[in-house]
Amino acid sequence: MPAKGNPSATILIVDDDPSVRDVLLHAFAVHGYQATAVSTSMDCLRLLDAGTVFDLLIIDVVMPEGTPHGFCLGRMARYRKPSQRLLYMSGALDVIPEDELKAAEAPLLAKPVRIAELLDTVQRVLATA
Repeated sequence: MPAKGNPSATILIVDDDPSVRDVLLHAFAVHGYQATAVSTSMDCLRLLDAGTVFDLLIIDVVMPEGTPHGFCLGRMARYRKPSQRLLYMSGALDVIPEDELKAAEAPLLAKPVRIAELLDTVQRVLATA
C-alpha cells in the first residue's frame, strides 16, 4: 500500500465523470490528501483565477465538446502559474494526437487506473520542484 499523502498537499481533480470524481476524492481523503473536484475546465479556471492555489491538478484529457480539453487546460493553468504541477488521465488514449501526447510535459495515466499507481504517481509529481 502506498504511503500516506502529505496532509498539506492540495489537489484539484478536473473530470466530467461524477463516478471518477467520487472515487478519486475518497481515495485521496483516505490517504491524507486535501482534494477538491470540479466537472469542467471552466470551473477549474474560475478557481485558479480567484486565486485558489493547488499543489497538483489532475486533469482528464478528453472533456466535453465546447470546453477546453485537458492539455489546453494544463497550458492555461501553467500560463497562470508556470510552476503548476500537472497529472493527466484519459480513458481514450487512442484518440489523442501523438503531437499532443509529446507536448503534454506531465505524466499521463490511462483510465481506469489502479489507485496504488495513481498515488505513487501523485507522490512522484509532488516531490518535483
